[in-house]
Amino acid sequence: MSEAQAYLNGVFIPDSEAKLAVTDLGIVYGASVTEMVRTFQHKLFMLDDHLQRLFMALEYVGIESPVSASELKQICETLVKKNAALLPGQHDLGLTVFITAGHNLPYLGLAEQEVCQTPTVCVHTFPLAFELWDRKYAGGQHLMRSEVQPLNTAIFDPGVKSRSRIHLYRADKLVRRKNPEASALLFDPAGYVAETTIGNFFLVQGNQIYSPRPEYVLGGISQRMVIRLAKQLGLDYQETDISPNMILEADEALTSSTAYCLMPVTRFEDHQMSQGSPGPVFQKLIAAWSQTVGVDILQQAQEIGAARRQACLSTSG
Repeated sequence: MSEAQAYLNGVFIPDSEAKLAVTDLGIVYGASVTEMVRTFQHKLFMLDDHLQRLFMALEYVGIESPVSASELKQICETLVKKNAALLPGQHDLGLTVFITAGHNLPYLGLAEQEVCQTPTVCVHTFPLAFELWDRKYAGGQHLMRSEVQPLNTAIFDPGVKSRSRIHLYRADKLVRRKNPEASALLFDPAGYVAETTIGNFFLVQGNQIYSPRPEYVLGGISQRMVIRLAKQLGLDYQETDISPNMILEADEALTSSTAYCLMPVTRFEDHQMSQGSPGPVFQKLIAAWSQTVGVDILQQAQEIGAARRQACLSTSG
């Protein structure tokens, strides 16, 4: 096998052939729920947690999956086994699962009603793009306040991970008009921190880790890992309202997301944080995370990221 495989509606096919029709409701309405999982040593991390959240989302939006959670788990594991064989041993994969609501009936007509009511199920993988974030482990990331607000339960439950994320795209777009290197931090209507466009936010003050209240937040699987590790390390964890002033006064700020796991924040707006470098709590958490998964997360990202960046320069030159 020279090309990675994907799973689409019951069959494993070459990744290049995994395509959606323009009539699919995932494209027409963004009517699709999704999960992204990563591997460590080619083993999917916290897959059961991701699938549990996926099926809760399906129930919320009213999509009936044609495959069960156990079947989908087997599909994911089979696909990783197939595609990991194409990677060097020290590399790892990201895996995306998405299930759409089917096809748009007005586009296809009553004769295709059954097709329209059958959800699309797709699973695909990709080599993790370490070169996009490896340097941020040492230099940190820059967050800026976004004018875009998060979802709320009156419109759509923010705890459901869907493909309808145009507000998050817009949030980063607007922030990057001011600073191309920054990422958006969203605040709720009361002016308290909600989340970033790709992950959860944390503050560190002494022995205490704070995260925003869950009402406007997609509760992350990586966030669960942070909570677990914090308890192991004897750190207190609390959900609370986080104001901009609290960010400015904090010892450290962090974000978590599936691909990069945990990332320090070294600048908020024009304010430097933790003296512009990763703080001790970040170092403790990422070390504990690395020990748990049996991979030095920082070393893996830095070595592969540097190699890929050099390969890109060689190709462009």
